[in-house]
Amino acid sequence: MQGRAPGKIILSGEHSVVYGAPAIASAIQLYSYIDYTPIKGSDLIAEFVGIKVHSNHPIAKLSPLVSFLDRQFQKFVDGAIQVDKILNSPVQLVLYVLASQLPTKSLSAHFNGNSQLPIGAGMGSSASIIAAAVVLVESINKKPLSPVERYQLVKHCERLQHGKGSLIDAATVILGGIVQVQEQSVTKLPLRLDRHWYWLFTGTPQCSTGECVSFVAEKHAIDDSLWQAFSACTQSLIKQLESGGDPSDVITENQRLLEHIGIVSQRTQEIIATLKERGASAKVSGAGAYIGDSSGLLLVYAKDVDPQQLFAGFNMKWGKVEQDLQGARVLTND
Repeated sequence: MQGRAPGKIILSGEHSVVYGAPAIASAIQLYSYIDYTPIKGSDLIAEFVGIKVHSNHPIAKLSPLVSFLDRQFQKFVDGAIQVDKILNSPVQLVLYVLASQLPTKSLSAHFNGNSQLPIGAGMGSSASIIAAAVVLVESINKKPLSPVERYQLVKHCERLQHGKGSLIDAATVILGGIVQVQEQSVTKLPLRLDRHWYWLFTGTPQCSTGECVSFVAEKHAIDDSLWQAFSACTQSLIKQLESGGDPSDVITENQRLLEHIGIVSQRTQEIIATLKERGASAKVSGAGAYIGDSSGLLLVYAKDVDPQQLFAGFNMKWGKVEQDLQGARVLTND
């Protein structure tokens, strides 16, 4: 049995969702997997290829681990530790899901995980692997959860990774397709992306999402007209997707606003300018960064342009944005 969940890419509303404006994201066909094989014994075996983990965990110590991580999170909330000190290793994030949701008898198993998603790229890698664990747990327990219960559980568990779980990440990887979030309200939109969308990874930002959000809030929180402009971009993009129109102008305007709030490096602006010269429109997709050269992920729209020529010379990971429409699910050997 295997739990499988897609990654995601933010289409619009990266920062404005904090101020009550809508944000939209699409699930993409890059996946995280967790295979479940019951075994005899009193250990849980965790093997995760991408982070090079192969470890045995006595089942008797897993319940104390859940309590320990809850206490670590509370220390973070109280300001006693930094967010990167909550977890001792990435595998604890998955162990937390499994140990908090499965009965002891089901923990005697080999959990083998992997992900196609680059870590730190703003593609929802942590939400994706948690979602794969959540639907797997649901199937093992034979206790169906509602979609809302699923993404709320993903959001709750992801708080250990980022200090605050992302509702748009959790909802998108659970539901699939294009998802809109506005003031804690989630809506799945009946929209499709055409074949002209790509992503380009400029590198992992030197500041966290939370740090970047705080930076923007300090400088622009009370600028209502700015957040209305961001909201207008999101609504315009939705209309373009509904009509099958060209979203290039909307993307360019959204990127201008992101540069205005100070989360796009000079190097990234130069990359976007080069892409424009080659016939594409691009914008930062995610929180960006206010320090360093890397701004995380770029969303790129390029019609009738050879992608090999479009991304030539950047020496960066890139790919085609292909939508996942199903969201997290369980695959069986039947």
